Order: sequence, then structure tokens, then C-alpha cells
Amino acid sequence: MATTTAAGSAAAPPRVRAPSVLAPARSTLTGCAALTAVSAAAGMAPLVAVVEITRRMVAGRTDVWPVVVVALLALAVKQLGTFAAGVLTHLADLRVSFAVRRDLLAKLRRLPLGWFTERNSGTVKKTVEDDVAALHQLIAHSVVELTGALVPPLVAVGYLFAVDWRGAALSLLPLVVGLVAYRRAMAEAGTKYPQFMEWLTRLNGAAVEFVSGIGVVKSFGTPGVASRRFQDVSRSFARFFLEWARSTSRASVTAEILLSPPSVLAVLGAGGGALTAAGELAVTDLVALLVFGTVTTAGLMTVMMSVHPLVTALRVAHGIRELLSAPELPVPADPVVPVPGTPGPVVRLCGVRFAYGDTVALDSVDLELHRGTVTALVGPSGSGKSTLAKLLPRFDDPQEGVVELHGVDLRRIDPAELYRHVAFVFQDTDLLRMSIRDNIRLSRPDADDARVREAAARAQLLERLEELPRGLDSVVGEDAELSGGERQRVCVARAILADRPVLVLDEATASADPENEARIQDALSEMTRDRTVLVIAHRLATVRGADQIVVLDHGRVAERGTHRDLLAREGLYARLWLQESAAHPAVPAERRAAQ
Repeated sequence: MATTTAAGSAAAPPRVRAPSVLAPARSTLTGCAALTAVSAAAGMAPLVAVVEITRRMVAGRTDVWPVVVVALLALAVKQLGTFAAGVLTHLADLRVSFAVRRDLLAKLRRLPLGWFTERNSGTVKKTVEDDVAALHQLIAHSVVELTGALVPPLVAVGYLFAVDWRGAALSLLPLVVGLVAYRRAMAEAGTKYPQFMEWLTRLNGAAVEFVSGIGVVKSFGTPGVASRRFQDVSRSFARFFLEWARSTSRASVTAEILLSPPSVLAVLGAGGGALTAAGELAVTDLVALLVFGTVTTAGLMTVMMSVHPLVTALRVAHGIRELLSAPELPVPADPVVPVPGTPGPVVRLCGVRFAYGDTVALDSVDLELHRGTVTALVGPSGSGKSTLAKLLPRFDDPQEGVVELHGVDLRRIDPAELYRHVAFVFQDTDLLRMSIRDNIRLSRPDADDARVREAAARAQLLERLEELPRGLDSVVGEDAELSGGERQRVCVARAILADRPVLVLDEATASADPENEARIQDALSEMTRDRTVLVIAHRLATVRGADQIVVLDHGRVAERGTHRDLLAREGLYARLWLQESAAHPAVPAERRAAQ
């Protein structure tokens, strides 16, 4: 069986650039843009018909019906083409949205836990829900709307140049002035747009944080404290947005006035009328100028209104692509299956180093967990206990060193195989919004009710479940309102049902009240029997019976030994014990008995 050396170091997870999220719809969007362009050009036929009918009537001709029929046929082509393009782009949007959400959810399952610790749930929610929804504007609307808005002005200008270049030049005057004003407005807006997206992310995060913690704050906090950060972020965002709007409003309003149909008609009527009065422009050409002149700017207003949603959607697409390109924990191409009977420690860490960016969480950590023993990790807050615990179920890989299970580097074990050996109960007790039964048997979906009830009984939970309206069928968050300690025991029942030989318990009683802590301790005692256990707790009294206590300080192993040995050394562990003794008067007697 292959093993690894302690001196080995982990290569950085590979970063593979994901394809553009718009790639599956690119051919459809290109075809729909062409179809929209043809439809928009056909839609100009009625205006051409108005001018042509005017010419014929001025010339005394009455054969106008062929022109009317052609205009109606062209209008039908325009309507059918626009409808078909809209249907196709919406179908493409459905395909892309489904594929992106599927890929995002699959990607989130493969990302290391470190990716989530650097972001709050609001950021993740924004990417998976809001950002994917924002793609709808880009795929279903922006391409066809922009194409439909740009083609008529081009056709109009081309037609006017064919009629008389002076009238065409006159029709471009409001367009040029309006574009200059609009460019000034957009130049000021562009510098603020990245800040606008950052503020939206902060606002999402603050909202989710407020909602997630509202129950605890209502119970223990001062009125108004719960919403203070959300209110501060909201006010700051409002001030930023108001300043942004003020800086761009004057130029944007000026642009809209100059490009509005009344302004354009006023310019064309005055200029065209002067040319006609001077005999430089025929009356029929003046009609063409007035009919087509407003078209040169009407489409531009649609374009300007579409710029902001388009830029937002493009940035969103880039952000989704960046997430899909995020480095994953590598999966072995030729996985090794660990053999439980292999001589030596069940778990071994050699020279392990792990850092969150520039912050070193673990450095040169060596640790062995032997079969059937309980190893406790203790230390001050921020010493690296939880980080170390999460390396064993491979939520992250160390940057240096190796973590082995039965002599096999975790990086050479298939994740599904690893979780057949390792179970964990962490401090976070988030339960899924499903029945208690399904929450307990997440690790073993095929387990029957008898085994679920047995696991609940061993977790000291069955009596509480029988009090619920529908027992095991009660749904978390609906008719199953559980306390923090009860939620913890659901997680313990899940781990008991999983029946893994290696257990990782991360601060399993950190947030429990005394009664629930006692029940959780009874459940853990039942669960840890004859298993290899790595446990972390803030309360030293709960782990003083451990076979081995490892004291971490600033990411390094400061001490190791039994409770009695560490007290005798009078080092960091002894100081932590004395601090706990002062906080809990019952502990000194236990300390004297231990000594």
C-alpha cells in the first residue's frame, strides 16, 4: 500500500479557467441578433411607405395600394421575427440559468471550506440566486433589445443620406450633442459602478447576518443592537447612491431632453423648414426628414436605458465565471483505499502547516491518534483547534506536511471513501429544513425507523422527539422548534447512525446550557466508545479524562500529555485550568481530586 512521507508538501489546488457562462447560448444569441436586425429593418417599411405615398400623391398619382400592401407584409415580418427572437432567447435563458445553477451547486460541493470562511452566506446567496437571475436580462432581453434599438437609427440615417445629405446631417445634430452629454454622465457613473457592486454585496451580507442572528439578539441583546450594523450599512449605501445620482443627474437629464422627440422635431422643423423655404429642400424630402429624423434618437434612448442592466449582467457573468474557476480540492485519479488493520496510528499529522492568506493558523504540527483513544485539543481562542479538526475530514488540505489515515495521505483517498471512515460533529448545528428523520439519516439515507430511533435514543434525544407533534416526521423550522443543545444532539444522532470508526468533535458543547451539556456528554460517551476520537472543547473539565490532551498555542503544539501530567508541568494548560477554576467554582475541588 502506498504511503507518503512527512516531509511532503501540498501543491496549490489547480485553477482551471471555466468557460464563459454565455458559451452555450452564444450561437442562439448570434442568430437572434441577426433575426432581430432583419425584423427591425423590415419594421422601417411603414415609414418608407408614408414618404412614398406622399411623393405619389404630390405627383398626382393614386396607385398607393401596392405600397400599403408591401408595408403591411414587412410589418408582419417584423412582428413574427421579433416574436421568434424573443422566444428563442428566453428558451436560451432557461437553458443557461439551469446549467449555471447546476454547475454552481456542484462547484460549491467541491470547494474547500476555506473558500466559505472568507465569505459570508449573503455573498454566496447573491451569486447563486441574484446573480444568476441577473443573467436573464443579458440573455433574454439585452441582445435583441439593443439590436432592435440600433438598427432603425442606422436605416433612418442611411435613408436620409440617400434623400438629401443636408437633411441627414441636420438629423445628426441632436444626436451628437446628446451623446456628448450622455458620455459625460456615463464617465462619472463608470468610476462609481465598482463601488456600487461592492455596496450591494455588503448590503446582502449585512441583511443575511441580521436575519440569521435575530433570534439570539432578541433574547439577550439590547433593543436596536440587532439591526445597528444593517442600518449603518443601509444608510451608508443610501448616501453613496444619492451622491452618485446627483453627480450624474444634470448631464443625464440634459441628454434625455436633447434626444427626446419634441426637441428633435423642433430642430428638424426649424432647420428643414428654413431649407425648404430657401428652395434647397423639396417638400417631400422635408416630410422624409420629419418622419425619419426622430427615429435617429428614439432608439438611442432605449440603448441608454439598457446600458446599466447590460453592464451589471456582464459583471455578474464574469463573477460567476470566477467562482466556477475557483481552485478545488484535488481528487485522486488513482485513489487508495485505507486498510483499518494497518499497524501504527489510525491518524497521523506530520509537519502540518496551514494558513488563511498571510495568517498562519497551524505551523509544524505533529500528532498521532491511536486506535480506540480520545485525543483532546485545547488552547486559547484562535490557537488553531478548529482548523486542525477540519483537516481530518479534509475540508482543507495543508500547505505543507501530510495528514494520513491508516498510513495513507488523505489526498490519495477518494472523498466518498474517506467519509466511510470519518464522522464529525462541529460547533455549527445548522439543520436542513426537512424532517427530523431525514436530518438524522443524512449519512445513511437507507436506514429504517428502528435504527433512526435507536440513534436518537443513544443521543439522549428520543424522549424530546416523542413530544413533537409528528415525532420523527416533524420538520425543522415548522413544527420542530429545537434548542441549540437539541440541535447538537440531532447532529450527534446523525454521527451515531453513520457508525464511523473515527470521530471529530469540534466544540460539541460550546453553546449548550448545563442540562443539555450533560445530555450531550452522555450521548458523546456512548458515541465514542471503541472509536478513535479527536475532540475540541472550551471547557477543560469535559476532556480531563482524555487519553491524550494536546495544547495548541498560536498554531503550534505547546504541550501534550494527560490531564494530571499537564497540571504537574504548570505550563499553559495549568494556567488555562486555573482560569476555568476561577470562572467555575466547582472546578477547584475536581482539580484537587485530580492532583
